[in-house]
Amino acid sequence: MYEINDFVRYLFYQINIIFLAFIKQLTMTNNYRGILVLSVCIFAFLFVTGGCDDGDYIKTIEKPIKSYKDIVTINDSLVIPYIYTSTVSLKNLPVTKKKQKFFDMMLPAVLVAKKELSFLLAKVEKISLKGNPSAEELEFIEKLKKTYKANNIELLKSRLHTFPVSIVLAQAAIESAWGTSRFFLKANNPFGLWSFNSNEQRIAASSTRSGTKVYLRKFNNLEQAIEGYYTTLATGPFVDFRRERLKTNNPYVLVNYLIDYSERREAYVRELTSVIKGNDLTKYDDYRIDPKYIK
Repeated sequence: MYEINDFVRYLFYQINIIFLAFIKQLTMTNNYRGILVLSVCIFAFLFVTGGCDDGDYIKTIEKPIKSYKDIVTINDSLVIPYIYTSTVSLKNLPVTKKKQKFFDMMLPAVLVAKKELSFLLAKVEKISLKGNPSAEELEFIEKLKKTYKANNIELLKSRLHTFPVSIVLAQAAIESAWGTSRFFLKANNPFGLWSFNSNEQRIAASSTRSGTKVYLRKFNNLEQAIEGYYTTLATGPFVDFRRERLKTNNPYVLVNYLIDYSERREAYVRELTSVIKGNDLTKYDDYRIDPKYIK
């Protein structure tokens, strides 16, 4: 299940190869009229596909937040890639406004992280189709396999798949208590991701577990937190969720496989479903980064 733009990118690559082969053949036979016709076709193709976001880099805009007024309202399905480097409590806002500001704050970073994963997947797909990848490409694949705990390229590709934005927003809302939790405000950690590594940035949780001190990860910005969240779901004990996300993009089906994300289990799944439905979060599943910011 690839994003449409990933398919367009791959199709564009294959058509370029075909065009080049035709030009070579026409040149060898001195068919200059054919070359002219083919050149016109290439120009038309490039003109039609020129609006596709077929780059591999997103020009993000870092933005600190001092008050909720600094959060840019999202009014369009083409989203400007703001990356908020700090957070602010929304607890004193009216409920409706608090929720919308929370989604406006989270959505750009979610879309950036999701798109960057699609770039990685497209690159891995391209390398896997090569008969003789370069040493640099092989090193790139090996690093990714280590990050995503994959022992072969097919498993790696499956772990780079993403899932609907509505699920990400719902989990962030629940885990961060709608942007009011301590680990959200102090550590840019909307998902309550635990830290088990003393070498990474982290903060101590306010409570202990069975008398043992526990820690939560600390991130520099929301995009980093979302990348950590995607990696956790790609490598953690969520095998059923990873299997099902390859079969469907229906958030109401997929949330059932997040039962192990919380100790609340079935109650957590019911709350996820309620948050998605109650806030019409599926509309954000069709939002994407404005192509003007993809280079």
